[in-house]
Amino acid sequence: MMKNLSFLMLIAAIAISGCKKEENNIANSGTATINFANEVDGQAIALGTGTYQNAFGNQYKVDLLKYYITNITFIKDDNSEYNINNYDLIDASNPASSNITIDSIPNGVYTNVRFYLGIDSLRNHTGAQEGDLDPINGMIWTWNTGYIFFKHEGSFIDANQQQQTILLHYGTDKALATVTVPLTGFEIKGDNKKLNLALNLNQLYANPNVIDFNVDNIHQSTSQSDIPWLNKTKQNFQQAFTFKSVQ
Repeated sequence: MMKNLSFLMLIAAIAISGCKKEENNIANSGTATINFANEVDGQAIALGTGTYQNAFGNQYKVDLLKYYITNITFIKDDNSEYNINNYDLIDASNPASSNITIDSIPNGVYTNVRFYLGIDSLRNHTGAQEGDLDPINGMIWTWNTGYIFFKHEGSFIDANQQQQTILLHYGTDKALATVTVPLTGFEIKGDNKKLNLALNLNQLYANPNVIDFNVDNIHQSTSQSDIPWLNKTKQNFQQAFTFKSVQ
């Protein structure tokens, strides 16, 4: 009887030791790749060829779409935060640019991700910079200090069935938009995850402010007349980004 008890205790000790060893082998941090899909109501944007309709009823096309995602911050379920201090340019013509990889994310359950749409004032006025902030990317005003945070260039059909230009260059310090996206099922356990988010252009032009291209089709953000459009668009950016899935 005593031998059997000793044997069972030995087996239990080995099992507990194995569990502890397995736990110790789990890294304290992991890696995540955020993918930003560029869509119109769930449909991938086809540059130059796709035709879409916004909430106002404008038929429009997208020839160019670029925007800055910066200062990404992951927020845990205990409200602690992990900021990666990034400056990334998403270019719809370059699928590789839609993926942002983050190393060494501390383990935990993350319930939200927060980021800026645009460039903070410190980096917005330091002149020509490198990487995604290089002027070669065409996202800096040559005649005005600062970066263009968001660009949509294309065309739409007006009330007279005539094709008109869309040239929306969104920027300046007052236009810096903070976006928070709730997450579901995003947990880091020393592993690699892919977080899929989406920018829905139709939400950007509809929620909570409906944008009519007949009125707001050309803006450079730097004149007094641009301010109402800037304010409406800044509010809409919060609703334009959504969580899709975790892989």
